[in-house]
Amino acid sequence: MTTGLIELFEREPQRVAVVHGHVENSEYDDFLAAAFDEVRTLLSDQHLSPSGPPFARYRPTGVGLEIDAGYPVDGDVRPAGRVTSTTLPGGSMVVAPHVGDHDTVGFTYETLQEWLAGNDYMPTDDPWESYPDGGSRATVVTVPCQRRPTVPPPQYFHA
Repeated sequence: MTTGLIELFEREPQRVAVVHGHVENSEYDDFLAAAFDEVRTLLSDQHLSPSGPPFARYRPTGVGLEIDAGYPVDGDVRPAGRVTSTTLPGGSMVVAPHVGDHDTVGFTYETLQEWLAGNDYMPTDDPWESYPDGGSRATVVTVPCQRRPTVPPPQYFHA
């Protein structure tokens, strides 16, 4: 498992076509595979192409995960079946590549959290993972963020 260079950059909001679901941790891989297939099929049926690699955005719920899985798109997607359209946020993002088995991607999340804290940033929304090679070995973790608000020094008043 390796974590490469952490990068901070600005990005525009991105339209995405996704399948939303709630899964147990053990169902994660099967859900992703089915969601990616459904989105690819719908995009093909609508004569659209993905504008980037597949991704998954999820939030732990204590009992599994809320998940959106799909592809970025440049055109308007007509929702059908389980496929809907939504937008990934724009703004400041911190990203890091993770190479290795997905069961060790938690280390990359920890590294990003440490970077955020050490550089006076904080997460602003749910992170997501992109799979540039289809998820076989590489994952790119993206965390929307902003600078921590600065606390002004205390003001002392003298009479």
